[in-house]
Amino acid sequence: MEKILVQFIDTLDSSLKKTLVQAGNIDGLSKLTINQFHYIDAIYALGEPSITEIAARLQITKASVTVGINKLVFSGLVEKTQSQADRRMFHVRLSETGRQLVEAKYQALEEYGDFIRSALTEEEVRQFSKILAKLVRLFQDNKIFQIQ
Repeated sequence: MEKILVQFIDTLDSSLKKTLVQAGNIDGLSKLTINQFHYIDAIYALGEPSITEIAARLQITKASVTVGINKLVFSGLVEKTQSQADRRMFHVRLSETGRQLVEAKYQALEEYGDFIRSALTEEEVRQFSKILAKLVRLFQDNKIFQIQ
């Protein structure tokens, strides 16, 4: 069981990375950290958040977010603008390249879901969904797997 589970996770991970590189054709994409992918997802979900809003969503410090966002700005995936209302605050948004990256990721994930559903019976899909929901909750509750 352990070997096949590791193989399954590795296959999904490798396939997703390949899909993102092909879809995004972004220089340096393979050098992005897991945390940077989390920042990108948070920005996508929040629209044009402030650094504070990203930090709150990811439950990490503003200093950590600032460092990560600055690297994403340098890579061309994120744009950062100073707030007109409060000059001390900055808002960030995904660049066109960043949006393409996120959209490619979600499209690939949707395709993986469709592929898995097509390989299983309705009962197996229900069982698999229950198991995955349990695992997701465990990962979310386990501090070892949370973003640093």
